[in-house]
Amino acid sequence: MRVHLTLRSENRKVGKIPVSMTEQSSCPNTCAWIKKGCYAKYGPLRLHWDKLSGKNSGSMVKKKHILSWSEFIQKVRQFPIGQLWRHNQAGDLPGKNKRINFRMLGQLVRANKGKKGFTYTHKDPYNPDNRIAIGYANSNGFTVNLSADNLEQADRLMALSIAPVCVILPSEYAELKQSFLTPAGHKVVICPAVRKDLNVNCDSCRLCAFPYRKAVVGFPAHGVASKTVSQRASLNIVEG
Repeated sequence: MRVHLTLRSENRKVGKIPVSMTEQSSCPNTCAWIKKGCYAKYGPLRLHWDKLSGKNSGSMVKKKHILSWSEFIQKVRQFPIGQLWRHNQAGDLPGKNKRINFRMLGQLVRANKGKKGFTYTHKDPYNPDNRIAIGYANSNGFTVNLSADNLEQADRLMALSIAPVCVILPSEYAELKQSFLTPAGHKVVICPAVRKDLNVNCDSCRLCAFPYRKAVVGFPAHGVASKTVSQRASLNIVEG
């Protein structure tokens, strides 16, 4: 399994922190966005992801940034203590299809010791082995957020009580400044980095890196496929 690592992100919303990307085979085939809607399959990021996944030999991705899993683990070990970093701006946790490779995730968790790594997953959290793996990561300093495709699913994932939850929202919620509630009454906070009224990025916010938070973080749909994503994410909300 190959990983692309950038030690200093140029993404304004992320900030100047390390970011990684894992090849497309890491994604489960049950992901709602795998055929249409995945933001990583559009724009410049797609070129990089395709190159990493062996699908685009003409990409501008520099080979020196493409690492084997063991090389990637060694790089994470070398991060300074306390370093915030984002794993997988594209891709998912190690493992085939819906299953998490506990051995490989354990290597990543141990390499991250003393650092502040965080990521998101569409791997099946109802699989008993996956639940153990995700819980282990969050209990040992590597934050794995469960990814929900709408508010109803966010409530089901919150009920598992194994990890923090993030949710996709219709694009119009990018203008929403106040928090609101899911159908089951969980607080949803719009990602501060997408709000135009705030000068915030992942490095200064760090909300997604906190494993024991109670609030769901909402990401309004954006980009080329925002209409498709918004339609799937649309559910009534309860104002809070």
